[in-house]
Amino acid sequence: MLVALALTVWAVYCTYDGLGPFLIYAQRPLIAGSVAGLITGNPLLGLLIGATLELAALGVYTYGGATIPDYQTGAIVGTALAAGAAGGTSAQVAVGLGVGLPAAVLLSALDPVGKMVTTGLVHRADAYAADGNARGMAMIHWVSLIPWVAVRAIPTFLAALAASGGLVKDITAGIPTGFVNGMTLAGSLLPAVGFALLLGMMELRKYWYLLLIGFVAFAYLHLPVLGVALVGVAVAMLFVTFKREEPAAVPETASEAEESTVDPRLTKQDLRRAYRRYFWSSQISWNYERMQALGFAYSMEPVLRRLYPDKADYAAGLQRHMQFFNTSVLVGGPLILGSAVALEEAGTPTSATSTKVALMGPLAGIGDTLVFALYNSIIFTMGASWALQGNWLGPAFAAVMVLVPYALIRRWQFGFAYREGKRLAGHLAAGALARVAQGATVLGFVVLGGFIPSIVKVVTTLTYRQTTTVQGQAVTQAVAIQDRLDELVPFLLPVLVTAGVYLLAAKARMRPIWIIAVVMVVGVALGWLGWFAPAGPAKS
Repeated sequence: MLVALALTVWAVYCTYDGLGPFLIYAQRPLIAGSVAGLITGNPLLGLLIGATLELAALGVYTYGGATIPDYQTGAIVGTALAAGAAGGTSAQVAVGLGVGLPAAVLLSALDPVGKMVTTGLVHRADAYAADGNARGMAMIHWVSLIPWVAVRAIPTFLAALAASGGLVKDITAGIPTGFVNGMTLAGSLLPAVGFALLLGMMELRKYWYLLLIGFVAFAYLHLPVLGVALVGVAVAMLFVTFKREEPAAVPETASEAEESTVDPRLTKQDLRRAYRRYFWSSQISWNYERMQALGFAYSMEPVLRRLYPDKADYAAGLQRHMQFFNTSVLVGGPLILGSAVALEEAGTPTSATSTKVALMGPLAGIGDTLVFALYNSIIFTMGASWALQGNWLGPAFAAVMVLVPYALIRRWQFGFAYREGKRLAGHLAAGALARVAQGATVLGFVVLGGFIPSIVKVVTTLTYRQTTTVQGQAVTQAVAIQDRLDELVPFLLPVLVTAGVYLLAAKARMRPIWIIAVVMVVGVALGWLGWFAPAGPAKS
């Protein structure tokens, strides 16, 4: 029982670490499995199982909130059950992998369940924000961590109590494959809800055509999100240059501008509080509808409390930062937070909001590529290779290489963005700030045009029969409908799904929680039937 409880506590921390501080990135299977081995009294077993699953999961991350195999729980469960298996170490590792891999796939179906519960909680936070109740918002923010950890801690506890390694296999065999496929498809469709709600808050009727620029850049020119962002920067600069509605008032000197527009009302303690909140809990309330929004608003709360003594203005600030937000937590999020703090202090909340929308997409692409695809792949490959040799230097190296650089780079980003954002605000007059906000809005639309097809994953697996004449003989062949759709418009289905969700929100006035329920039901049904999937089968 004590071992089961210890493994459960470890599973809770692993989940939290991957949502909040990223101290040692315990959510990765190398770290999760290695410590599980120590807890069960089989350190070598944990090393080998964690390292093997790490290499299997290399490069797999929850980009854009996507649901992936739960390798963390698979490593812990596999190690716990393998520790009680008969035979030598090699036989136990085989048992651990035989349990851990299917468990990781199976338990991924529970991931959308935890996120769904958190999505419901965010609406209660909306009510607290409207009332200016910071304590209520904070409570919802931290309570939202419970569903995240529950869907991982409960299976871990049950598996740790099991006497044999066949428990998870029996569970896997008992759950229909169609249901797992359906939950996977539903998880890939749900980000469309957030995008649709964000479009509903923006000036879509005025700038809808800008979405086409981002879409064409991604779908036809095959530019990555960073490339789409650069196109957006160019479009925004042209837009601001040729569509100036009023001339900018140029201050006589930079010092005069700073003195007239920047009111240094924030203390160092206010800044530290905002940063600490973001560092320790940025994603613990992540949900399908608003993603990181509640965590961002919770981080901004000390700043808003200082800047807006009037309760109505304070509540408006909380609501403003409760809108959809999602970016890289490690490279990007601290920059946007520091910039938003500076712009709020400068008295330009509209610019703070537009800057968030404009930067979150490009910085997500930069951050995810640099941190997850490149840096993490290198350090965890090295760590796993040492761990497979039974060397504890492997997980220790990976943990240290996460702890130190992650902490330093985030703290530097926040300070840099605050200082530069404050200086920028001080040098710009009201007309120029309006153009910056306009340019940020344009950039945001272009980026969203490329972001939607890159995050919302859905293809059809349906085919139809086509009869053609070859050398005078009729030949019937199966034709994939998805191939024909790609010839017509690439990524058409993700766009249609997002458009459909937008119509439900903007035209049918359906509440977000009901929209999510509809998307979940439709996704499970279509995935179960096998008509649609997040990605097509590999072509030989």
